[in-house]
Amino acid sequence: MLSTAFLNCSAIIVHIKRFDMEKALNNVYLAEIAGIHAGDGYMRFEGRRKEIDISGAVEEREYYDLHVIPLFKKCFCINIIGRDYPSRGTYGFRTSEKCAIEALSSLGFPSGNKTLIVKVPEIILRSKDYEILTAFLRGYFDTDGSITFDKKIYNSSPFMKKYNYYPRIMFTTTSKYLAYGVQEITRKLGFNCKIYTHKPKKDTESLKYKLQITGVEQCEKWMRQIGSKNQSKLSRYLIWKKFGFCPPKTTYVQRISILNRQSDPKSYYGPVV
Repeated sequence: MLSTAFLNCSAIIVHIKRFDMEKALNNVYLAEIAGIHAGDGYMRFEGRRKEIDISGAVEEREYYDLHVIPLFKKCFCINIIGRDYPSRGTYGFRTSEKCAIEALSSLGFPSGNKTLIVKVPEIILRSKDYEILTAFLRGYFDTDGSITFDKKIYNSSPFMKKYNYYPRIMFTTTSKYLAYGVQEITRKLGFNCKIYTHKPKKDTESLKYKLQITGVEQCEKWMRQIGSKNQSKLSRYLIWKKFGFCPPKTTYVQRISILNRQSDPKSYYGPVV
């Protein structure tokens, strides 16, 4: 008996080969891959060399090996092996599989540098399918998003002044199209997502669009509805849930130590009295 994953990816490939792209692209696995590619991906399909290149921080190795690579296998029935890229300090993979390139190019992702022009694929942006929308946001958050926790230095509470307790989900992009597309999807799902622009000091740098979803209620809603498969990012949320705050500027290894109670999160603010 064939597995559900094999039947699913086989169906995608059949639809692509038949040029029935609407059926091929209306797929939860592919929607998450689209979010991942929007965040950390690069693709080229013009000229002789055709490939997809996706990589992230080295400490996200677990995310790539246990989630992203299996996701590509489920979606396209292809085998990929992760690797380090020492020259750029990242971990990820490359693939030249035709079906994967055709799927992402059919979603509207460009060949070459996409930094300023990447956007949420139209078929996803206009989708009324809850799972398609959440899958794209999860893929984008896990690659290009972040969850941080702020102090409130003007608050009367000593705890709030000292510890990073107030949650903030953030995205930063130089693509106006991606910024407003992501905001549209988050608002469809009931999130209060605001966009701020940041003009760089150097003329050679591009205008940045910063998206923020803030507050305890919105953070909890995100984790319930969207979630995260990136253990490095999820570890910050889990520390916050466990201790009520999460120290900043910690490594994934340090956060695992905190979660295992091998170190005290308060020690990252100085000697524990």
